[in-house]
Amino acid sequence: MNTTITFPSRPPALKLTRSAPSQPSESKWEATLAEERRRLQEDHDALRVREENLRNYESRLRALQDQIEADRSAAATAEQTQFLPRRAETKAPFEADPALQAAWEKLHRARELLEAEQNHMRDERLAAREKENEMKRREAAVTKREGWVVDRERLIAEATPIIDEAQPIAAEQTMSAVTRLTRGPFNMARSMFGGK
Repeated sequence: MNTTITFPSRPPALKLTRSAPSQPSESKWEATLAEERRRLQEDHDALRVREENLRNYESRLRALQDQIEADRSAAATAEQTQFLPRRAETKAPFEADPALQAAWEKLHRARELLEAEQNHMRDERLAAREKENEMKRREAAVTKREGWVVDRERLIAEATPIIDEAQPIAAEQTMSAVTRLTRGPFNMARSMFGGK
């Protein structure tokens, strides 16, 4: 089943040379266009021949493949009908073994517990991640509030009258830093509202 496919050779490409800037004549353009049309038509015809050859080749290959498949299926059918084994009664293996059944049930139960625990862990991770994000948001809000308080304290310190620092107040020297810190807002309020 030897078949040859012929492919026509491609004609050489047309080379146009540029001449001096003078305009070529009308007849020269027409001749060039006619030559190009002829070459395009030849290329088109060659492609049609090539396409037809490929289609023929494809149809032969498909017919050959179909014949091979038919031969295989016929051989398999003949083989099956020639040596038909006796059908034995089948049952599930280890069906009567209660220990094996119990082990399988334990395995299934363990798998269910594992899946439940995995779901629980996933939910806990999501909740922890959400709490962490909430803490970051709160931390940012606290930092913002602290900045606002610092600005307010600076403004209040600028607005309060200057006390002669040469004579420190005896009570302030003996107060601890925590006491001074906790009394600071009240002292500011007194100075702003003029309270006693």
